[in-house]
Amino acid sequence: MKNTFTKTAAVIFIASLSLAACSEKKESTTGEKLDSAVQTSKEKMESANEKSKEAFEDAKAEASDAYADAKEEAADAYDDAKEATKEAYEDSKEKASEWMEKSKDKANEMKTDAANAMEDACEDAKSQMNSDDTEC
Repeated sequence: MKNTFTKTAAVIFIASLSLAACSEKKESTTGEKLDSAVQTSKEKMESANEKSKEAFEDAKAEASDAYADAKEEAADAYDDAKEATKEAYEDSKEKASEWMEKSKDKANEMKTDAANAMEDACEDAKSQMNSDDTEC
């Protein structure tokens, strides 16, 4: 940016000199015009420099705000993911407990059915052998 300001000032200065050289008025008037042109160039350069600084500060503030917003959103997303993971873990733990209980119930039921089937088979066998005591 500094280079652009320098180039602008040089162009204005050269243009002022050219205009002054072409002027048919007295030297004092030409000198005054030149001084005025230089002063105007200086003021415009200072104004442009101020605007540039303000634009930089605005951009810096906006970037800082955007960073803070992104940081906050990332923290919120992390907390949401953490909570969702915790809930999924608790749900899985509960489901596993339910399955274990059902499996235990089913195993007990199968054990009872197997014992009853063995008892029935024993009683049938004793009955077919004409045993007096058919209880097993």
